[in-house]
Amino acid sequence: PSPPPQPPNPRPVLPPAKMAAMAASPAPAPTAAAPMPAAVAPSRSNQQVAVIQFGAGSAGLTGNDFAILQKVAEIQRSNRATVRIVAHAQQDASGASPDQVARASYEVSRQRALAVANQLVRLGVPANRIVAEAASDADPAYETTSARGVAANRRAEIFLEF
Repeated sequence: PSPPPQPPNPRPVLPPAKMAAMAASPAPAPTAAAPMPAAVAPSRSNQQVAVIQFGAGSAGLTGNDFAILQKVAEIQRSNRATVRIVAHAQQDASGASPDQVARASYEVSRQRALAVANQLVRLGVPANRIVAEAASDADPAYETTSARGVAANRRAEIFLEF
């Protein structure tokens, strides 16, 4: 069997204010937000620190994933940051109706978020410092018309809020 396709170069990291707005809202973030004056800007910032890729329909973690999550746990412990996990699915489910497909994709996303969160807890991150979200296939980062793009969208993004 041939190796799985490699994801394309990651998308650019968004400014912390935009990431915070996206992470705090279940709906897509507005495309243009007025910057807050420095005097009232939030003191916390979000940084995307890792992306874990998954196989089709899978929530399994690999040895490389464990090493990445070990680094995330070390950073969290040294900074007492909150870890936010946003898991995605892309063409990971099938069903007789669009509703069934949506529910199944959500479940795959949920299992991915939980797999990452549970591993972080095993690595010493306090459970009350982890927020896990299932985004299903609603927010593809890569185009969805090629096998490579679809594979790249099967991911869990990991953010740290300092």
